[in-house]
Amino acid sequence: MPSFPPDVSFIQTGRELEIEAVDGGRKSNQFSLSPFAGGARAAPVADESDVAFVPPDDADETQERLEIIDQYLVHASKAFSERGLRYPFRKGGNADSLEILPGMAEFAKSCAGLARIVNVGATSAKSFETRAAQALHRLIGGWSVSIGAPRNDRTGPRRAVERFRELIEHERGAYTPARYPPNGDLGADALCILGRGWGGPVVYLQAKNSDFSIRDVPQEFHRVSDVLQEWFGRRIDRSRRMIPVYAVNTVFTLRMKEMAFEACEAGRGYHIIDAVDILQAESLPENYVSMRDSHNCF
Repeated sequence: MPSFPPDVSFIQTGRELEIEAVDGGRKSNQFSLSPFAGGARAAPVADESDVAFVPPDDADETQERLEIIDQYLVHASKAFSERGLRYPFRKGGNADSLEILPGMAEFAKSCAGLARIVNVGATSAKSFETRAAQALHRLIGGWSVSIGAPRNDRTGPRRAVERFRELIEHERGAYTPARYPPNGDLGADALCILGRGWGGPVVYLQAKNSDFSIRDVPQEFHRVSDVLQEWFGRRIDRSRRMIPVYAVNTVFTLRMKEMAFEACEAGRGYHIIDAVDILQAESLPENYVSMRDSHNCF
């Protein structure tokens, strides 16, 4: 079984450099430990190793940045091009930073905006979940509803399930739990049905506003049947194909997504929607849906 790359930390480091490029100003490691960083009144150089006022720690970090930038630029450029997008950054003049490509400032801000909220909770996490659900629906079509908590009208789990089942007359069952928790999403952030009119598959989305770890897969994926029973009122996965999708705030190539799928146990693979997919969906033309849903014969 192919294994997922053991270290993908360079991706998040590269995304932090995107934020830095958009924000401008001094690089994060530039004179960060220098005795002159505080101005003229700072203490004098205390060690001969502090050559040209650049401490060894800063020099080491600069070398690390040089290596990561080269690796990340190749990676990100490929990931964006696979979705029909142009990566809006290039290597800066000093080679240890990124800079925005001419004419791409707004798109660069969108990229950095998603990178900026990685691992941020509350409103930012909910925003990522909502954007991921909207992007998934726009890209695949079908019937879709976002059900993750907190919900816009502050609906609790019981009322949320009741409202959801009101929308699915032909798919719902009769199961009702003895009690509902006071809040939460019961293990799902969005549900889609493809080909609803002919009884098509169910797409089940879990979103996590974080970078990716192969060891940190949503636990809900291991109890999907229970989650679907909570929402649909029956174990609909026993009657239809279920497609799990994991929305994560990272930048992946298509091959890396496949490798994550292959690394799962047989029958437990999941698909990934990432930050680039969200940016792609949000960049599509207004007539994309009609173009996507047009009928072609060859």
